[in-house]
Amino acid sequence: MAAPSPKVKIFPYAKTAIAWFSVCSVSLNATDLKLLKALHMRHALLFFLPALAAACATPGYDYEARMAPGFPQAAEYRDVAVGQFRGPAGNVAEAEFADMIEQVTLDGSYWFTLPSGDPAGIYEGRVDIESWDAETRFEREKRCVEYDGLFDCEHRAIVETECREETVEVVVTANLVDYRTNRLVFSQQQLGGANRETCVDVAEYEDRGHDLGVWRDPHQSSYDPYNAPIGMVRDATVEAVRQFRNDIAPYYQTMRAEIMTDGLTPEAQNDPRFAAAVKATKNGNFMGACAQWDELGREWTHAPAILHNLGACAEARGDMATAQLRYARAAELAQSIPLLEDKQAKPIFSALERVSGRRMDDALINSILYPEEPAS
Repeated sequence: MAAPSPKVKIFPYAKTAIAWFSVCSVSLNATDLKLLKALHMRHALLFFLPALAAACATPGYDYEARMAPGFPQAAEYRDVAVGQFRGPAGNVAEAEFADMIEQVTLDGSYWFTLPSGDPAGIYEGRVDIESWDAETRFEREKRCVEYDGLFDCEHRAIVETECREETVEVVVTANLVDYRTNRLVFSQQQLGGANRETCVDVAEYEDRGHDLGVWRDPHQSSYDPYNAPIGMVRDATVEAVRQFRNDIAPYYQTMRAEIMTDGLTPEAQNDPRFAAAVKATKNGNFMGACAQWDELGREWTHAPAILHNLGACAEARGDMATAQLRYARAAELAQSIPLLEDKQAKPIFSALERVSGRRMDDALINSILYPEEPAS
């Protein structure tokens, strides 16, 4: 019998991840359908989801935006230290938290500063083990068990395996305490997990038409969390601590300034330059597309779709004030078009809301970076 070969991997805590799907039309040829049937569902999703997302994406211009943290009051404390994290793997949480804040950068500079004396605040907390579960799967496959040479299978047989997958989940609580007043500034919990799979062969016999795949229902088990393998507890703790990053400091996120592919008005829709600019956008030609929108904007000054797309160009360049003005004007013009359906104008109002959010985030971040000097 082959010795078990454990493989440990870290995974994001499943309960906190939500995937949003847009409905779109995607065609699969016969080969794609066969592949979907042949692959395990998990592998099939990993293979096809990027392609599906690309097919459904609205064309636009991607850019990196500064985002305000989930807890702005925590970001105001830039001169911080890391204190004690209690509980199992508490030392791991301390080290990982300290390493995380040391690496946070924004606009090319470190966000957190080393205390020259007493820190403004201290991060401390604890680690609790939420669960330790296991699932045992029983599978049967046809496999080469004897080779006559390299890549030359001499004998195939049916092999039954038992695969045991263990999962450990932890909760890490982090508190930010004002050093001078001992006031609690920030408190948040994050979840993390790790899993380990061990497979062993339990039987081997000649193939006499046996069904392949699962040959027995899987078995579920739960154990005392505080007896969980310490290595898995440590790995799960690292995963949990990393999720505090966007809670306590500004971060970058890739945004898309989406364009409108529907001209909304006859003059825009029927102008071949509109379709050419949309095509240039889809091909990733930002400069060419925006030059075309600019030319169209000078000619069709009351076309909301063209004004919206000029706003998208300004947004992608980082000129949020101009983008907001153009989106607002596009919204005003769209509302004056008779019989225009709400869903046709929705991208304009979504863009206006998005840019307003970016300007608010920038204002918040700048107020922390460049606080006003007290009046003398």
